[in-house]
Amino acid sequence: MSLSFGILLIVLLISAANYVTVTGNERFFQFFDLVLLVINLPLFLMGIFYLTAPPEVLNQLTAVGGLVLPEPKQAGVVMLGMALWGAVMSLRPFRAGLMRFLPLQANSPIHALAIILSGYLVGNVLLTLTQGGLVELAETAVSASALELTLQQLIFTLIAILGVGFYIRRSPTATWQRLGLKPIRLQHIAISMRWIILLVILQASGGALWAALNPQQFDLVDGISSTLFGDIDTVGEWLLLAVASGVGEELLFRGALQPVFGIWVTSLLFAVAHVQYGITPVTFVVFLIGLALGYLRQQYSTSTAILVHAGYNFVLGLFSLIATQFTPQ
Repeated sequence: MSLSFGILLIVLLISAANYVTVTGNERFFQFFDLVLLVINLPLFLMGIFYLTAPPEVLNQLTAVGGLVLPEPKQAGVVMLGMALWGAVMSLRPFRAGLMRFLPLQANSPIHALAIILSGYLVGNVLLTLTQGGLVELAETAVSASALELTLQQLIFTLIAILGVGFYIRRSPTATWQRLGLKPIRLQHIAISMRWIILLVILQASGGALWAALNPQQFDLVDGISSTLFGDIDTVGEWLLLAVASGVGEELLFRGALQPVFGIWVTSLLFAVAHVQYGITPVTFVVFLIGLALGYLRQQYSTSTAILVHAGYNFVLGLFSLIATQFTPQ
């Protein structure tokens, strides 16, 4: 399934979930649960295929379609796990069980979809990690432009806005309120500056600890990062990327998801979304950063969290630019 088709499917499901919610019709609610159950079937069948297909069939598939999975059986296990999660969470009694731990509504089509997609996020990360890990990524990593990375954040923004019912369940004003967007005042800027400094220190400390505990892994990931962000080499590009990631990720995680999942689970999902290179000490740092941004959302607004996130990313980007000036070519 291509990325564009996957995004289109997610957008359609989000829109459908909102329209079903507006009807308030229990039969429609039950039908949407059935739809959520059925859409896991292709993923389940793919998992079975990768678990049972002989090597020669997999090799032929790679030659024809260019689909390379170094560890197909592990991929099959992950796909089956994702399908099982989606199927179980499409059933209302299981969602009701989660209500003891999360501030969600078991009968909400939107919350049901959010739970399933969050499981897919975790599964997608696991799928990446099972296919060779850091070594494979180091060999296949390609640089991404600031425009490509900004487009990804625009998709996050679109999903967040549609997810809370923009123009379907909520007016524009009600949408901004649901996402936690409020005007930025001088006191918020001062608060944000302090938090940016704190988070940069936290990131630097986590990186130093990582380099001390596992210098080989640290150097490998540093090389991967240099490759991925190698084409972003101006202050303007880093500013664009910092603002885009601050807006996109905060609207999605803190704005849309945190009121549904709570601060702890949302911060965990935020950390998982940043596990591009495997589980490292920085993964825990990202989790702590997620908690800090979640606190800012609760205490002040998502707008403040956006300001801190964007400022933090921009400072790290500036450090990266400065470091390249002292790195031998």
